[in-house]
Amino acid sequence: MSKLNDFFRQMANIEDVLEPREVKGKKVVKPIYTRQVVTIIGVKTTKSRFLPVSHEGHGIETYIDKVDLLGKTRAEFIARKLKGIERRAHMTLFRELVEQHTNDGWQAFFAAKFGKECVVPDGLCIACWNCSLFGGLEAGRGATFSRIRYFDTYSEEDVVECVAMLESEEGMGIGNVIFEDINKPRTAETYHLYEYVKAGTRFPFITIIESPTLLDVAGYLWAVRRADEHGYGKYSANHGKFDTEFLAISTGYPRFSVLDMLEWMEEGDLKDRFQPDNPQVSFDSIQGVITLYGEEVESIAARLQEEFEGYLTVL
Repeated sequence: MSKLNDFFRQMANIEDVLEPREVKGKKVVKPIYTRQVVTIIGVKTTKSRFLPVSHEGHGIETYIDKVDLLGKTRAEFIARKLKGIERRAHMTLFRELVEQHTNDGWQAFFAAKFGKECVVPDGLCIACWNCSLFGGLEAGRGATFSRIRYFDTYSEEDVVECVAMLESEEGMGIGNVIFEDINKPRTAETYHLYEYVKAGTRFPFITIIESPTLLDVAGYLWAVRRADEHGYGKYSANHGKFDTEFLAISTGYPRFSVLDMLEWMEEGDLKDRFQPDNPQVSFDSIQGVITLYGEEVESIAARLQEEFEGYLTVL
């Protein structure tokens, strides 16, 4: 328990980071940097079709993002897409927590505490917990910098193994076009073809939270698992479901990258490097590095309700 307590002591105070300040009669997030940091390390594994797409397709065909890297052609999962889905999952969690602790609904709560309802992405309040962690912009009013840092990641497997495409055994996926007339023969105008990443494909990831409160870390863990069930990528309503395994949470900056993790996965010893009795990874922190594994990570997630109640008290 002392290790967890040491971790807790390195977190920023909620009132220092998350309590809104008033600027010209309006509430906005505090511009603060505490020099504290938390790094979350893990692996996301697809459990359904996944379409990481950040560009327009060609004609009736949609192709996933690919990149040549470390001797393989890999599926690319860009940080912007990862952050966007997890931000929405985090806001959904935030609203649910609010409604567990108030009787007026989240809309009335946000209007009272932050001056307006906060709607992702087009009506941000730039004063709430979600805007503090993920950043926000409101035209004519101001902006807040994101305290959470995402990085592009890539499939451990080569696309020949992990992507269903025209020349693969599965072939490309087939989707219907809206308003298809079922009384007419199917043509190129009534369907489209799309590549997809197959179930079982692994994507290592690193996420960094600056000036972290314990609420930030616990909320992030919960939001990721909600995003896993919501889905990532194009057509995420039906596709892009994941299982996420958190390998470690540390109070230091990582001395390794996603590329290093891909090489360790290729060597077959990624998880061995994150064993609590013999870790083989390094983190940097002038305040001292505290790294949590396994059940200790779950202990952080279990603090969500308690820390959220503290946030409500500050508000």
